[in-house]
Amino acid sequence: MPRKKIKLITLDLDDTVWPNHKVILDAEKTLWMYVKNKTTSLDEGFGEKEINKIRLELLEKDPLIKFDLTRFRKEIVREIFLQDGKDDAEANYYSNEAFSEFFKVRNKVHLYKDAKLGLERLSRKTMVGSLSNGNADLNIIGISSYFSFSVISSDVNSNKPSPGHFLKALEIAKCDASEALHIGDCPVNDVGGARNCNFNTIWFNCDRKKWDEIFPCELQAKNWKELNEVINKNFLLEKNNV
Repeated sequence: MPRKKIKLITLDLDDTVWPNHKVILDAEKTLWMYVKNKTTSLDEGFGEKEINKIRLELLEKDPLIKFDLTRFRKEIVREIFLQDGKDDAEANYYSNEAFSEFFKVRNKVHLYKDAKLGLERLSRKTMVGSLSNGNADLNIIGISSYFSFSVISSDVNSNKPSPGHFLKALEIAKCDASEALHIGDCPVNDVGGARNCNFNTIWFNCDRKKWDEIFPCELQAKNWKELNEVINKNFLLEKNNV
């Protein structure tokens, strides 16, 4: 069977290019430690219940804020400082500082083995873009040079598996969905969302999970070395407009 021609590869980031669970836990811990050290009047009973109430109130005022994780997190922290008795200027300052502490840790990721080499090889052969529901900074992480573009939820006011990310990628790359390949770890957000937009897909399954969705995933890889082998076996990569 001839290999399909691909002019665009899109990649999820968290748990596809790097493991993310511990990074987010550490970043959250850093943020809330900062908040705790800077608040003075909140009682010890202030916790997740109160924070969830703030989240819901913010979402009622602006439903689209859920697609901008940076602004959403800052606004939650800002409201906490307002409830602590800070004025607007102080609340804004401490909110920005708290997020800065969070963001430093959030971007201290360690790429999967062979991921950097794989990204370098792919970027030489075709256009590569990132499609993420998160807010990692590829410049800080040091791999932005391998990506022609990045699409995050705030760019399209939606989260994967909604089609916004995928359609935006096709618009940027000026190619058809049949010429695009999406790679990600989530069966629903990545594989399902991409397939609904007629992308080719590879499931990045480093945890070797069983496929428990309605349709099977034909192509998958458990690490980056295997991922490149699967791509080379099934697809022919080429640059668009060359």
